[in-house]
Amino acid sequence: MVRPPRPKRESPHRPQKTLGAYNCRVRRSAKIGSAIVGVGAGVVAALWMLRDRIFRPETSPVTPAEAPAFRVAPPPTATRADADDLSEIKGIGPVFKGRLAAAGISRFDELAAADANAVAEAAGVTEARASDWIALARRR
Repeated sequence: MVRPPRPKRESPHRPQKTLGAYNCRVRRSAKIGSAIVGVGAGVVAALWMLRDRIFRPETSPVTPAEAPAFRVAPPPTATRADADDLSEIKGIGPVFKGRLAAAGISRFDELAAADANAVAEAAGVTEARASDWIALARRR
């Protein structure tokens, strides 16, 4: 014996779908609207990336570059005929060499005979670094 299908009863907890056609139109228009917004955002992004190629910016006339000006003048270096190249000592570059020359130290024997405190004040370094320089100058 075949039973006939039972009729569905309306549940008091579920609302009836009386607005089926309306919901379908709202969903469709939301999908179309989001697609339009997405395409519009893509077009704006592409234009933003290509803005310099599409819209030529005004270029200003090129002016020759000026030489950089230093805020502080480099220290004067006293040149001596019998001066040694103090930059051979590790840690002494052209700036420290110029500072030591301005203080009257331009040879290895002068640096080896100098006091660590005086060398530190003249070069603007710590006493430990100045004593390392003095030890390296004594080895020469």
